Amino acid sequence: MLKNTFRITVIFTVFVLIIFYIAIFSGWFGVSDGVGGNFCEAARVGFIKQPANSYSNIGFIISGLSCAWILSHSSINKTGFFFKHPFIPLFYCLITVLLGPCSMAMHATETPIGGLFDMNSMYLFGAFMFSFALARYYKLNSFVFVTIYLVSIVLCNIAGTYKTVFGFDFFPGSAAFGLVCCLGMLYEFLNYRKHRPVVQFKYAVYCSLSFLIAFYVWHFGWDGHCFCNPNSLFQWHGVWHLLCGLSTFFMFKYYISEEVSG
Repeated sequence: MLKNTFRITVIFTVFVLIIFYIAIFSGWFGVSDGVGGNFCEAARVGFIKQPANSYSNIGFIISGLSCAWILSHSSINKTGFFFKHPFIPLFYCLITVLLGPCSMAMHATETPIGGLFDMNSMYLFGAFMFSFALARYYKLNSFVFVTIYLVSIVLCNIAGTYKTVFGFDFFPGSAAFGLVCCLGMLYEFLNYRKHRPVVQFKYAVYCSLSFLIAFYVWHFGWDGHCFCNPNSLFQWHGVWHLLCGLSTFFMFKYYISEEVSG
């Protein structure tokens, strides 16, 4: 399966992008009502409301395709847990690519449905971090891994239906995303302490630094921030997308670097 990973990922990417643009031009996302419009960039006239914040998501697509290329064309060690279940490497590439159009959906349309796709782009990836780390730590089988993954996404979406917590103006969906990511990192650390795998831990550091820097500059891309320029094609929220895309690539490099002797 690995030798066909790049080909399958390219086909998947083209298919998803075609469906995405058909959905936009056909109005399947509904009427724009300003969802996501607070991320600094002014809405343009036309089908793509926020071009910079939309097209910066190409970083996820490039990351997914790059991971697929490495799997198909590079000579890499395949003894780690990432390769124990044959579908996981391809699955990782596909969901990484999918993050791009899902996040584009909100910035391109500024609709509630687009916003739902955007939130699920985060849930898809956070759930993978958590379920894979848990499966790795407890040596779980494929069925349990997939079950944990799907349940995590469902629970995150349920949390996202709430707008307040105990009367406070707070979005539990974002908290759920943060929780699964933190639990994923916790179990990665516990796995490293318990099983002492031979792995290039530097990639975990690079992944974390990329995301932390991304989260820092994310705050610059809000309406009213002194760094916000609504009419510029340079948007800090776009930088957030690109750095998050980079972090997904470093995470992949961390996963495939694991070696198991014997």
